[in-house]
Amino acid sequence: MRRRHISVLAPISALVAASIGLSACGGGNEVTPSPSLSAVTTVRPSPTGSTATTSPAAGSTTGSLTVQASNNATLGKTILVNAQGITLYRYDRDSAGTSNCTGSCATVWPPLAAAAGRPTAGSGVTGTLATISRADGSKQVTYNGMPLYTFEQDAKPGDATGDGVNSFHVVTP
Repeated sequence: MRRRHISVLAPISALVAASIGLSACGGGNEVTPSPSLSAVTTVRPSPTGSTATTSPAAGSTTGSLTVQASNNATLGKTILVNAQGITLYRYDRDSAGTSNCTGSCATVWPPLAAAAGRPTAGSGVTGTLATISRADGSKQVTYNGMPLYTFEQDAKPGDATGDGVNSFHVVTP
């Protein structure tokens, strides 16, 4: 009897976790104001594969954060991942330079933070990387102007379990 009870709880706990992920961004009342243009740092890949950086305040950021392209066998396409190989997502309710995922949404969909420096375009990244300032003062990496996120349920490189969930989609180069 005990085994049967445990086997029923596993699907229920998975369903509860999924519903939390789906409901965390459902509200439209958590809007982040648009950052000023002076808060944006831009990284553009050059044809040789190196990156050129444009920054409003030279030397204002240090370190690096790599965004790279990776072939995802499950999705059958090349997607963007962070330096640890974790899938990156965009949110349909964002606009260029503005993140609208705050509060509980940002807990389920953590913004790709740029606290330690400028984003670096790894191999296969063809768009523009930059950073924006969020309402809480933290920095978030953007790709072609759109804020980037990870998904709390993606446990390892190659996971892309958030694709299509609650207006979030994997980012392609």
